[in-house]
Amino acid sequence: MKSIRIIPIVLMGLFMLVSCNQGETLQQYYVNNSEKADFLVIDIPSSILKVSEIDLTPQQKEAYNSIKKLNVLAYRIRPNSTVDFESEKQKINEILSNDRYQELMRINMGDKKGVVKYLGDDDAIDEVIVFGSQDSLGFALIRVLGNDMKPENMTKLMEVVQKGNMDGEGLSQLANFFGE
Repeated sequence: MKSIRIIPIVLMGLFMLVSCNQGETLQQYYVNNSEKADFLVIDIPSSILKVSEIDLTPQQKEAYNSIKKLNVLAYRIRPNSTVDFESEKQKINEILSNDRYQELMRINMGDKKGVVKYLGDDDAIDEVIVFGSQDSLGFALIRVLGNDMKPENMTKLMEVVQKGNMDGEGLSQLANFFGE
């Protein structure tokens, strides 16, 4: 009789152990590194694109309206850095290798590498993740947060970005961070 009562307790303990050991999440990585001097963290609202100043197709408007903001975490390689670039890149790659992140595309241009992944299902993306690195500069990890974003609209969104008159503090901070 005692063994029958112990079995559910043991099973519950095993379940908790397995569910708690899922590794670091992208959100935890952002939080854990946001206060470090070698990293730059910026939240950029979608309004930075100034779409009211350009003509958009209905599909481009839909893509733009599905975006709330961008969270950027960047790391620049510096001679006196206390952060190991390769180790940090590996941590991000491990997080993004989780099955919950679905790949949209890979970028490989010599020493410039990148990946675009997303969270959500095929008709309603909740988050797009862009991770790009260059061995001589560092890396940027960008989370595009929104509601019901569609994979087919992501190319349309890139057209909006190219047309947009981006003039914002967040982007200039990022450019200055890598250009110093």
